[in-house]
Amino acid sequence: MKKTWIFVALLALVFPIGLSAEATAEESTTATAITCAQGGVCNLGDIGPGGGIIFYVRSEKSFYVWKNGNAEADLAYAADGWKYLEVAPKTWSGRKSDPKMDWCTNTDVRAAWTKDLQGRDWYAKWVKGKTQSGFLASTGYGNSEIIAKNCKSGAATAARKYRGGGKSDWYLPRITELKQLVFFAGGIFEPTSTCCIKDFPKKQSSSFASSAYAINWGNGYWASSFTFGKLANQWQGQDRMSLGSNAPGSGLPFVRPIRAF
Repeated sequence: MKKTWIFVALLALVFPIGLSAEATAEESTTATAITCAQGGVCNLGDIGPGGGIIFYVRSEKSFYVWKNGNAEADLAYAADGWKYLEVAPKTWSGRKSDPKMDWCTNTDVRAAWTKDLQGRDWYAKWVKGKTQSGFLASTGYGNSEIIAKNCKSGAATAARKYRGGGKSDWYLPRITELKQLVFFAGGIFEPTSTCCIKDFPKKQSSSFASSAYAINWGNGYWASSFTFGKLANQWQGQDRMSLGSNAPGSGLPFVRPIRAF
């Protein structure tokens, strides 16, 4: 009888009255679930592993919107590809807000290495079978790599040197990615189109504008895409992004790195 009583007492300690073994196991699992920052599942607005904020969660539905907006027509959705886009905080450079930078210290826009750069998203210059990194298509991570290797300083070089969260895969966004950031900043988490300026939010949502990730709304940001004219003497300059409209320019847009994982 004494042995039986001791056994029952031990059971009571392990499984308190009113709690089943299943409930206890579930609580234990919940308590030990890892966060997005620790490498777990991420949701929009979560702090990512790089110390930035998750502004895009990739799914077949969300990826289709990009294709429907004249971008990514040469790519297919892959369930086993990257899943999230994370943007660095506005203090990423050590300043209070995003810095303005030149595109590159090398001012020779017809230098041989520029021919390796991919064009605008909808030019369909992604090459099947070509080694891709980071954001699958080379106009983001790949272009940033090429630019950084040939420019001692500048927008892409600074983005690739950033080490937020100890990560070394930050890069200058491509236009499609920057458009998505504009939607997120405006509080539109499931846009139906990324085609045109008319589709874009008019201002940042109050919560995003007051956060550590606010962007300089209405001002241009460097993108990693590169625009060439049809003829050599029709070179038009680097793309930049201002609320969804990209235009050639040699001014000093702001810089903000992102990463895909």
